[in-house]
Amino acid sequence: MMKKKKVVKIVVSVIAAILAIVLVIAAVLFFPLMGEKHIEVWSAGQDFDLSSIQAVEKAPGEDFKILLLTDTQLWMNPADNQECYDQIARLVEKTGPDMMATVGDNVSGVTSRFLIKEWIKVMDSFQIPWTAVFGNHDPEIPMTTLNWQGDQLMESEYSLFQKGPSNLYGCGNYAVNITENGTPVYTLFMLDNGRYYEYLDENGEPYTSEIYMGYEQIAWYEWNVKGIAQAVGHTVPSMTFSHFALPEMSETIEEVGIYNEADGSYTIPQEYGFGKCAYLPGCSPVDSGFFDKCVELGSTTHIFCGHDHENNASVTRDGIMMTYGLKTGPSPAPWNFAEEMGGTLITIHTGERDQDRPTVTVEHIVM
Repeated sequence: MMKKKKVVKIVVSVIAAILAIVLVIAAVLFFPLMGEKHIEVWSAGQDFDLSSIQAVEKAPGEDFKILLLTDTQLWMNPADNQECYDQIARLVEKTGPDMMATVGDNVSGVTSRFLIKEWIKVMDSFQIPWTAVFGNHDPEIPMTTLNWQGDQLMESEYSLFQKGPSNLYGCGNYAVNITENGTPVYTLFMLDNGRYYEYLDENGEPYTSEIYMGYEQIAWYEWNVKGIAQAVGHTVPSMTFSHFALPEMSETIEEVGIYNEADGSYTIPQEYGFGKCAYLPGCSPVDSGFFDKCVELGSTTHIFCGHDHENNASVTRDGIMMTYGLKTGPSPAPWNFAEEMGGTLITIHTGERDQDRPTVTVEHIVM
């Protein structure tokens, strides 16, 4: 009888210990990380100050190279993550970029709060400036808020990330000027559009799809384009970086792409661009007018996105090249079906001009 009681006590103790460990892990993983209060507010009526925009100075007379990474989507498998980090290191060694940029889905899953710091450490290790925007997977664990993740990025030594105005959609709307002798030659607009939104169909039934570019984001973009132009004396060419493709990209690919009935893919003819889409881009069913505003203002020459791992197409419409960044790394391997992985090299050429602007070339670097 005494022996049985002793066994029961041991079992109860073991269960209690296991429960305690589970509670500790749960507390660590799900304790809310809210970050510093975000209170910056923007108004279209406020004065524009060129010096308030971060700048990266390029060497006079030399090309400027940007290595674009997307959907690294680091997760709980250290082996997949390490393979991604190794791939980034090889890309940096091969391309020798002056700057790096990411377009979202940097981390994913319950370990995001740890992986964001690990990822920042890896990106900083190359000792070159880099930018980031968020995607739909970055905030999938609500307790690891984008506001807190933004704080981590802003504490980085080499990251140029800014939360941007708090009255714009999302977290991470900001600009970076590429300058030569202190004068902007290209502007990079980082825009956060990486979440899903609930819409109503024609029958009034709710459905979920990619969110549209916010109207206040479009107004802020226009304010910056015009402000930079007034400060410099002419319209400065620009690029935009965000997670989701625009509706115009999907429309153009469907219009000009060569459709393959066997697998439902679209191949882009050379006269319109390059690459392939395994399926039409995931984009908002609502066109909020961002692409039309880009055409109207005449500044933006390139629009970059990610999100759809299997797509790597680039297509031009109304003089604007819209390009998928090449999926970077295998994470998360069980749900990654990209045929090619690596990065995308964006080169701003100094010696070559197109309509009195630097020529830009875009190429995928397959690893």
